[in-house]
Amino acid sequence: MGPYRLSARIATGGMAEVYLARRIDEDGRRGPSVAVKRLLPHLINDRRIVQMFLNEARITAQVRHPHVVSILELGMAESEPFIAMELLEGRSFAEVRQEAAERARRVPLGVTLRVLVDACRGLDAAHRAVDEAGRPLRIVHRDFTPDNIHVGVNGSIKVIDFGIAKAESLGSGTEPGTLKGKFFYMSPEMIVGQTVDHRADIFAAGVMLYEQLCGRRPFTGLNPEEVLSRIAEGRPRPPTDFDPSVPLALEHICLTALHRQPSARFETLQMFIDAIESVGGPAEVATPEQVAAYVESLFPLDRDPKRQALQRARSADPSDSGSEPIRPLVDLARIAAAQAASSATVSVPPPPAPLAPVASAPPSLPPEPATRPATPSAKARTPSTEARSRGPGRALLLAGVLLLALGAGVTFLLLRPSMPPAERLTTAEASSTREARTSALKGLGEDPRSTAQELARAGALLMDVGAHDAALELAEAFTRRFPREVESHLLAARAATETRMGKRAERAIEEASALAPGDVRPMLALAELRERQGDVSGAAAALSKAYEKRPKDTRIAPRYGRLLSLSGKLDEAAEVLGAWTKDNNDAEALAELAFVRYRQERMDDAAALLKRALRKAPKLAVAHYYLGAVLFHQGDSTGAERAYREADQLAPQDPRALAARCQLHARKGNAAAVAEIRRELASRFPDRSEALAAECQARD
Repeated sequence: MGPYRLSARIATGGMAEVYLARRIDEDGRRGPSVAVKRLLPHLINDRRIVQMFLNEARITAQVRHPHVVSILELGMAESEPFIAMELLEGRSFAEVRQEAAERARRVPLGVTLRVLVDACRGLDAAHRAVDEAGRPLRIVHRDFTPDNIHVGVNGSIKVIDFGIAKAESLGSGTEPGTLKGKFFYMSPEMIVGQTVDHRADIFAAGVMLYEQLCGRRPFTGLNPEEVLSRIAEGRPRPPTDFDPSVPLALEHICLTALHRQPSARFETLQMFIDAIESVGGPAEVATPEQVAAYVESLFPLDRDPKRQALQRARSADPSDSGSEPIRPLVDLARIAAAQAASSATVSVPPPPAPLAPVASAPPSLPPEPATRPATPSAKARTPSTEARSRGPGRALLLAGVLLLALGAGVTFLLLRPSMPPAERLTTAEASSTREARTSALKGLGEDPRSTAQELARAGALLMDVGAHDAALELAEAFTRRFPREVESHLLAARAATETRMGKRAERAIEEASALAPGDVRPMLALAELRERQGDVSGAAAALSKAYEKRPKDTRIAPRYGRLLSLSGKLDEAAEVLGAWTKDNNDAEALAELAFVRYRQERMDDAAALLKRALRKAPKLAVAHYYLGAVLFHQGDSTGAERAYREADQLAPQDPRALAARCQLHARKGNAAAVAEIRRELASRFPDRSEALAAECQARD
């Protein structure tokens, strides 16, 4: 590629591929190793993609900052554009969070704050950048997300991928009037089509901070349209609603960055940074050395395929003299020393080692509540008690133990349920209401006559009627009595997920995984937890391992395909859903695959898949909704209107079809129909009508 010799491909994305390269001058002198990014061959003739690619290089080159990836050269080789940039070794922040989530952990707060603070420093420099004449460029990233923050094995943080960024004097890399970026991080003004400035990036920083504090996103929904509507409404719940231990100062910073009105947010990212660094205490920002140690523990060279690929690429470089060893820029001895020196201010624990098989050692049990006293028999077994029992007071001690045991027995006889567990389960099964089942099964967990199988059955009965608090109470007793039963921890995970106790659910999933490493159910439970927390990518990552084990499982394949579709991983979603629907006439999976094909601009395939889905399930509302989108794209407005009306009738609680009709008439210029539908939106969805109407207005 021009003056660069490409030795090996080290990464491939949806639009481009990256090679390890080295500049070779005409006189034979060799430069250092760099990364060369080039478009995938089939995209070279796509004007929009090439514009985005060039836009990334032009804008990034205007920013010289330690926390922004350095662009070395934008060149052309035989009419093909390429970008030479500094070579980075590490992972995206999204990959760091995903790896931690797969271990049922969250990235330590101090590490996340360091990543955010340094990335915001780099992006703040972009916001302040000027051209050669000193005029502000007014760069806005517009896609400031964990995927576009690089965390190096040396602890360095870099903002990357300015592909859809905007600078007033350099233009934008996307078509006007389109939504840009990943929608979870979009600001309200981006969604409703208003003017966007640097404060949209501040909003995205607030989303990432909220995710760290709460373990979930601030705006969630069952589909992208619902998420976008809630972002436009701009009413996130305070982080302390999910975790009361969140420092109030951090909560205030987070909610200020997430304010619906740009004028009410921080004026600059530097102000956001200053506010975070002033909190201290439990929110102390980690050092770069601590970040390096954490990344190294998550992705050690001997187990990380990406780092190994880079190492192999360097070894295969014919221009390499062997003087460039691959290693972290911060050596581990210095990292350990820095960690020890800073332990008084901030502790960044390494992630846990992969869970060992059950045969190696039994997992530790959750700590007992402080208020639960130890049993007399447990006290009697301790050495100190045995020592004190000798001598004149021994008879008194034994008498006290006997009295306590007698009292416990009398209490059980008085309070024990009149019916044995089997009869109580039969009564509960015959009851259909939550109150009746809860009453029939109350105290069953403490009944010593109940077996593990009976407790598992009781938990399922409570979950079936939505008695989640009662199910969690039963699960706690279940795990105390049968700590080695996988079912007890799975019940605790499901109940804790439903009651929004994320940390308790994670602990239960970890215990279940340790007890049964080959069981896919803990992976399914983790996927459910992540999806409830609004972390679609985390849910897909959890299901990916289950899919590897059981690609034909009805609980896994269609759900995994849907999550990949929601995550925007269209090629992977098409592969999973295509394999599933080849052998299964699953209407919902067929409809989701059709939606994937629609976004891949394969309209004929999408229409054929939707016809199959509707033959199987004529009342499937989402299939009619997707069919409306396909027909409208094909120019059949009448057919689209009919499909949207059918979807709205089948699922009147879902506003998407009605909103789509509004957009359809707005594009046709039918003002009367638009006004009528807006009134209906306000009547049926009063809490979301403003956002839905604004979305329609943006297309008017």
